[in-house]
Amino acid sequence: MFEGEAKLEKAAKAQRSRERDRRQRLLWTAATASSYAFDALVLGLFVAAGTVPLPVFSYFVAGAAAICLTTYAVYAGGWNLKVRDQNVIWPQTAAAVAVHLMVVALAPQAAFPLLANLFTVFAFGLIWLSLRTSIVLWVLSIIATGAILLTVGGRAGAATSTPFEVLVTWLCFSAIMGRCLVLSVYANDLRARLAEGRRRLAVSLEQIQELVHYDELTKAYNRRTLIQRLEQERSRAERTKAGFSIALMDIDHFKAVNDAHGHAAGDEVLRAYAATVQAAMRDTDVFGRYGGEEFLLILTATTPASASVALERIGAGLAERDWPAIAPGLRVTQSVGIAGYRSGESIAQLLKRADEALYEAKGAGRNRAVIKD
Repeated sequence: MFEGEAKLEKAAKAQRSRERDRRQRLLWTAATASSYAFDALVLGLFVAAGTVPLPVFSYFVAGAAAICLTTYAVYAGGWNLKVRDQNVIWPQTAAAVAVHLMVVALAPQAAFPLLANLFTVFAFGLIWLSLRTSIVLWVLSIIATGAILLTVGGRAGAATSTPFEVLVTWLCFSAIMGRCLVLSVYANDLRARLAEGRRRLAVSLEQIQELVHYDELTKAYNRRTLIQRLEQERSRAERTKAGFSIALMDIDHFKAVNDAHGHAAGDEVLRAYAATVQAAMRDTDVFGRYGGEEFLLILTATTPASASVALERIGAGLAERDWPAIAPGLRVTQSVGIAGYRSGESIAQLLKRADEALYEAKGAGRNRAVIKD
């Protein structure tokens, strides 16, 4: 039942994400249509000034309308989801270049503002396009532009013969710079959001790593990681013939702590115990929570006798700890089973001997360490 609910929630999230992306794309289509509408206005002013023929204006409007309506239909119908480039940016960019160059070819006397407007077209497309696609579009565009300029010859220029044409040309350039600025700000904002997304992902991955490798309560290694480290240490010992020892550690009468002082105090004891051991152990040793109130310490390149000395040092640290600060009258001791690795034995066999030693330590009155040869 829970698995079914999780699948439904995952599907709902995916649907919400698709709907959000769809709305964003439709908003961009509306913004693109507004940009084309402004370009049509400028071109219409050139028509009013007698600079550009009316049919050229009609061709531009028809081309711009075809681009916007086609894009809207593709987004609204979800057809873009069936292709790799779900924003279908490169067809829009290529079509926009074609429409602008058409005007340049048919009305070269107003070519310069239209060519400058290609900066807006490419600024829009390059936000999403890959480097390879951008280079291909750029190469095709400059080839087409060169061919048109060669064809129209000296007729290509900027319409500045009258004050009105100067005003319209200035208006066109102002709009180009403004749109490029807006697109630049949007691109910077997009990069900032992507950087923040990567930062959050890194934090999430770090948290996942902690959940995978560490015990949530004590922040020491968990059982799974301890077994992995034991396997690594066993392999190293077989390769280098340098032995190691393990200590299976149990907090004495921990159940009585929970019964007398509550589970919150018990959790605090576990945290304090782990902190005490970690403060006394060597940097090369490995320590973690094996289960419940049991902990495991892997002492690298250490004989059982030397391990016993290390455990005495940890025991002294436990004795010096201010346990009454957690609960009045509280005292914490440990029972320990120590075993040294024997060449050729399995991890299960090593742990079994350490567990037998721990059992003997408990049977002998607790608060002590026993070595199992």
